[in-house]
Amino acid sequence: MKKKLAILLSLAMVLTFALAACGGGSGDVADSRYVGTWVTEELSFAGESEALENDFTLELKADGTGTFSGTDEDGNEEVSNLTWSLTGDGFKTAGDAKMTFKDDGDAIVTKILGAELRFTKAEEGGASAAVVDGSPYGYGGDDPVEAACYKYMATEVSKNFDAADENIPTVHIVHVDFTPEDEVLVYGDFWIENYNVEGDVLKTVSGGNFPGCMHVSKADNTVTAFDVVADGENWDSSAKEIFGEYYDDFMKFHNDTDARDELRKVTVTDYVFYNALDAKYYQDEGWDPVELYPQPEE
Repeated sequence: MKKKLAILLSLAMVLTFALAACGGGSGDVADSRYVGTWVTEELSFAGESEALENDFTLELKADGTGTFSGTDEDGNEEVSNLTWSLTGDGFKTAGDAKMTFKDDGDAIVTKILGAELRFTKAEEGGASAAVVDGSPYGYGGDDPVEAACYKYMATEVSKNFDAADENIPTVHIVHVDFTPEDEVLVYGDFWIENYNVEGDVLKTVSGGNFPGCMHVSKADNTVTAFDVVADGENWDSSAKEIFGEYYDDFMKFHNDTDARDELRKVTVTDYVFYNALDAKYYQDEGWDPVELYPQPEE
C-alpha cells in the first residue's frame, strides 16, 4: 500500500501526545471482554487494505487504564498511557487521540486519520484468540459469529429430527447487533435440511425453518440462547416481536423462494466440498434432483 508508511508515521505522532495526565478510567470495565491485549491485524485506507504484523498493541486493564504502543520508522517504541470506558457498541479511550473502537465480533476496529485499524485479541504468547471453524457445517467464511450460527443449526437444532447422514444448515443473516456487552444478537432466517447419501445424491429426509434471534457469546463465540418465531397462528406476531425494526428485511428474504433456493444450493455445494463428499445433487422428496455447482479444481 503506497500510503501505508506515511499513515503509520502520522498515526504514531498522534499517539505520542501527552495522555499520561489522564486519571483512572471511568465506568465499571473490570468484567468486560475487552480487558486484555489487542494487536493490529489489518490496515485499510482509501479502499485498499494490507495485513499488519502486530505494528500496534493496545493493552486494556481491568481498572480502566491502559497503553497504546507502536514502533516508529527508526525502530523506536512509542508508548502512550490512556484510560478507557465502554460505549454502546464498543469502547473509547480518553486523551488527545480520542480513539473510538467498534465491536466487530472477534475484532475491534478504530479509524484514525482516515485509516481503519483492525485489532484481534491476543492470548499468552501473542496468539490470536480462537475462532469457530464453520467449514464442517458448510460455512467457509472467516466470521466466527456467523460460523457459530451454522454450527448451532447443524449440531443442536438438527437434534429435533431423526438421525441422518448429513445435517446441512442454510443461514441468512438479516442483522447483527454488537451493542450488548457480553453477547452478539444475530437476527436471521435459519433452515436445517437433513440428508441421507444415496450414490451421488443427497436425499432430503427431514428439515425445517427456524427464523429468530441467536445469542452468541462474545467470550467464546458459542450460541447460548435462540429466540425462535412461534408456530401456527402466532407466527407473524411472534416474528414482528422478535425482529422488531428488521421484520420487513426478514420477510423480504423469507418470501423470496428463488433467493432461498440459491443460498441453499451454494451452502450444500460448499458443504460437499469442505467435507470431501462425492455428491453432485440434492433431492427433496417428490422433486427433481438439483445439480450442485462444480467443485473447484485441485
